[in-house]
Amino acid sequence: MATPAELARLVDLHLADLRDPEPNWTIGPSPMAGRGVFATRDIQQGELIFRERALVVGPTARKGSILNTCVCCHKLLAVKDFLCKNNCTLPVCDKCSDSEQHRNECELFRRWQPKDLHKGMDDADDCCPVNAMSLRILTAVRVFFLQPDQRALVQAMQANDDKCYRGEIIKAAQCFRKFPTTDKPYMDKLFRIVGVLNTNAFEAPCRVGDHEILLRGLFPLTAVMNHECTPNASHYFDNGRMAVVRAARFIPQGGEVTTTYTKILWSNLTRCIFLKMTKNFICDCKRCNDNTENGTYLSALFCREQGCKGIVIPVQTKTLQPDWRCLTCETVFPHSKMARYQDFALNTINNRINACSVSDMITFINEMCPRFCPPSNYVLVEAKLNVIWRMSRPTTEEFTEEQIKCKDRYRAELLELLEKLGAGDCTLKKLITEENL
Repeated sequence: MATPAELARLVDLHLADLRDPEPNWTIGPSPMAGRGVFATRDIQQGELIFRERALVVGPTARKGSILNTCVCCHKLLAVKDFLCKNNCTLPVCDKCSDSEQHRNECELFRRWQPKDLHKGMDDADDCCPVNAMSLRILTAVRVFFLQPDQRALVQAMQANDDKCYRGEIIKAAQCFRKFPTTDKPYMDKLFRIVGVLNTNAFEAPCRVGDHEILLRGLFPLTAVMNHECTPNASHYFDNGRMAVVRAARFIPQGGEVTTTYTKILWSNLTRCIFLKMTKNFICDCKRCNDNTENGTYLSALFCREQGCKGIVIPVQTKTLQPDWRCLTCETVFPHSKMARYQDFALNTINNRINACSVSDMITFINEMCPRFCPPSNYVLVEAKLNVIWRMSRPTTEEFTEEQIKCKDRYRAELLELLEKLGAGDCTLKKLITEENL
């Protein structure tokens, strides 16, 4: 892994014209995770810290993705016959098929000889001609076609070693007849790149006309910022290709600029599990050491002791299987029992989110959820957030005055939670209040 000074040099080259002559940040050694971003002067709440273009972008190709989307311009393609006319088997529009942007990857995929996914299948019409694993490897492949300094920047970034990443490459290789699996130097480089992407890449929304997809983008400077569960900086993406980072609250000179790798309204335990499984560390920030989470009680569940109407919260912090204690009757419950209860609440609410209209969702939140889930629980908070999103987006569904009042009440509740957490002017707050980012 490169030194902070070498990483800073490569980031400067990457930023190019977006580099401020007198930046309010610098890259330096971090006690959190080796390297980080630090304030060179006092940074005021809401102040722009930096903007950054994606170094490389590609499709997420995750489960549920719309695969008939052009991998270059990202516009929605026809339901059938949407593959590259040059037979590389990537979904590409006719205009982009012959573009400079697509040429190298097109030639490489053809040289690897993609397998025909229809072959040997009786119901070929219902089979998607794109394999998601071959599509996901495209972002990594594009790194090979970057300029030398850009490739050096990718190599300078941290890459967690996870056997699942190697499995990702193996699954992609099975989509081709001549994937270079015996070329050890090439495969080592590819594995390193896939590790960098899985460790550092972001999923960013991109809209083309009425079509919106998530892109997988590598923003090196944004990725260098270390994690804090209630960070002092907030980022958002401008149509999938530009990251914008602003101070969520005041950052003193010399202070480390932090972001969050999780959702800010997740509970302690949920964040802990996510960070351990995806980032290989357990956070030790102030919030993670407070089992009430600044009095928000995002983890809270109802007590299971007969006759008690109290709430239970985890006793220990920073552990994946904590005991839980009721704040009223002080009964202690094993994690296994409360985990089943939490999973029930999570599955029940998520199933409703995916299947209900906004009207039904509001009824469910107001009438059913209070029977099994405290109003502070993060799963119920996510449900309220979902209602706010859906009611704020263009829709043909008409809402009653009472439903609009519910939306406003949910918004006030969420803003109160963010205030208790000390989240400042975070991106989520601006989205909830429908402010301009």
